[in-house]
Amino acid sequence: MYRVLVLLAGGLCVFAQHADRDEKKGKNPAIGDPVAIAAGQKLFLASCAGCHGPTGDGGRGPNLRERGAWHPLEDDTMFTIIQKGLAGADMPPLDRPEGELWQIVAFDRSLTAPAIDTDVPGDPKAGGQVFWTKGNCSNCHMIGGKGGFLGPDLTNVGALRSVNDIRNSIVDPSERGVTEYQPVKITFRKGGTLEGICRNRTNYAMQVIDRAGKIHRVDMGEVEAIVFRKTSMMPANYKTRLTAEEMTDLVAFLSKQSARPAEGKK
Repeated sequence: MYRVLVLLAGGLCVFAQHADRDEKKGKNPAIGDPVAIAAGQKLFLASCAGCHGPTGDGGRGPNLRERGAWHPLEDDTMFTIIQKGLAGADMPPLDRPEGELWQIVAFDRSLTAPAIDTDVPGDPKAGGQVFWTKGNCSNCHMIGGKGGFLGPDLTNVGALRSVNDIRNSIVDPSERGVTEYQPVKITFRKGGTLEGICRNRTNYAMQVIDRAGKIHRVDMGEVEAIVFRKTSMMPANYKTRLTAEEMTDLVAFLSKQSARPAEGKK
């Protein structure tokens, strides 16, 4: 018992030392700051997009929107890589003022940082009104058990997606392709059609969710033709359908949707 207590006390001391070290280290003010992130995006487009793509999806350089090997890097380490480059890799140094480099780090981090842990501008309450009324988002999306079935459940979207991903999925829902929620139109041998979202497809059958949320099991032997859409069923006109303020508020509302509290909050 004594040995267990000694080990426990030692572990608490080590934990306290690490916590104290992390507290002293702090965080650069640019991280999570919407103004710095916007400035960093402009710098990224001018200096980094040639290799990493204009939206960070990759090209000659790694995809920065996926949680790959770079994601666990600390902010200071990411700063150093951008400033000095990587020896032996096709990553050149970037000769810019430190403040601008931190803005790029802030933008890079925002590509994957959960929205719930990000300082998002806008009025979440007003954004909720847009979601449930003018935007008609609840016709296809559900939050907390209320809403439609045709699109992804957004109850935990703030903890799963970054602010940029949330915004881009509204402005350009087909930007990253259609995979899990792929629209399909089925023509049956005996006549009639069925349109909806394809789920759980095999060589013998598939499930299709129609606009009313009803699940249909389709036997492939009954199918005459199948047409898969390459674009999302979600309207692509929200950029003009909503005002800039309404879009900002809607993103703020969705960013707050999380099954856990924001980082550092209980």
